[in-house]
Amino acid sequence: MDKLIRLTKAVAGKKRLLVLFSGGLDSTVLARVARDALGGESCALTFASRIVPVADGEEALRVARSIGIRHVVVESNELDDPDFVSNPPERCFICRRKRDAIASRWAADNGFDVIADGMNASDLSDYRPGLAASREDGIWQPFVELGMTKDDIRRAAAALGIEDPHRPSTVCLCSRIPWGMRIEEALLRRIEAAEAFVRGLGFRQVRVRCFPYDTAIVQVEDQGRLLGMKGVVTDRLRDLGFSFVCLDLEGFTSGSLNRIVNGSVSRS
Repeated sequence: MDKLIRLTKAVAGKKRLLVLFSGGLDSTVLARVARDALGGESCALTFASRIVPVADGEEALRVARSIGIRHVVVESNELDDPDFVSNPPERCFICRRKRDAIASRWAADNGFDVIADGMNASDLSDYRPGLAASREDGIWQPFVELGMTKDDIRRAAAALGIEDPHRPSTVCLCSRIPWGMRIEEALLRRIEAAEAFVRGLGFRQVRVRCFPYDTAIVQVEDQGRLLGMKGVVTDRLRDLGFSFVCLDLEGFTSGSLNRIVNGSVSRS
């Protein structure tokens, strides 16, 4: 695979590389290539944060062990920032600047000159304020540089023998809350519990988006099957504190809240 070969050569040329690692497919492919190309001169860094589902953090640990790359976990406390919790359209820009600063300090202290993330060419078509932050902070984005799309990364994952190349994306819980609606830890835990419950019913692609008046809008890949479980789903989400439980007829749609700001916000 030509793009995988070029990616491996580009990574090998960095000598020492720190990969920002969520455990999702993109960062997993990048971390695996870094491990293969650089061995002990590569490292994966995962942020432990209250805005990330506990299950995602556990999965990152498991995947890093399976890759065999050195792995570190550092704390990031976004909910301590009043600008972040006010949830402006630039929320991801604020978060990314904070995380990049933490990663840069760790990299400098441990002799890593280059920090890379798994942003890919497909991400460029959506509203990504974090992209502007990462560019300002000098984060290397090899997938973007090489024009690798999400499909390219899936093919690379299959070629590398990485398990489940079609795994769902890992996205912070704040992405379930519309801009301008205050982010509170109790709300994040409610969303996390709701999604875990729906996923436990056998759905892979799950989002429970929280709108005003404690309204849960559930997105899954198979709306018909969820409708057949509407009683148990409604009861559980009501128990968690949602006043209204709605099914999104459009189904699972990654980044659907970005429609609110696309074309109307300066950072893109």
